[in-house]
Amino acid sequence: MVYPGPATDLQEHAEDFLKDKQWPKDFLFVTDPDYTFTKGYGLRWEAAGETAYPSTFVIDSKGIVRFAKISKSHGGRATPAEILAALAKLP
Repeated sequence: MVYPGPATDLQEHAEDFLKDKQWPKDFLFVTDPDYTFTKGYGLRWEAAGETAYPSTFVIDSKGIVRFAKISKSHGGRATPAEILAALAKLP
């Protein structure tokens, strides 16, 4: 998971976001100071109160993107069923 935001206080905001959530043991969480990654991939949502378009990617062990879904709204997020189906297709 990539957590984007302004570099100032980003780590504090990220830690607050992670509180009281149960993540899988091997879950990788990284911060994206000043939206460097987010902007680099055209995922920056330039609207009040937003940071990035809801985006889900399944990347295989060789670094190949096997599933991608980018939503221009909150309603078009990838569903658990879509993600599980993509994971089941991994070689």
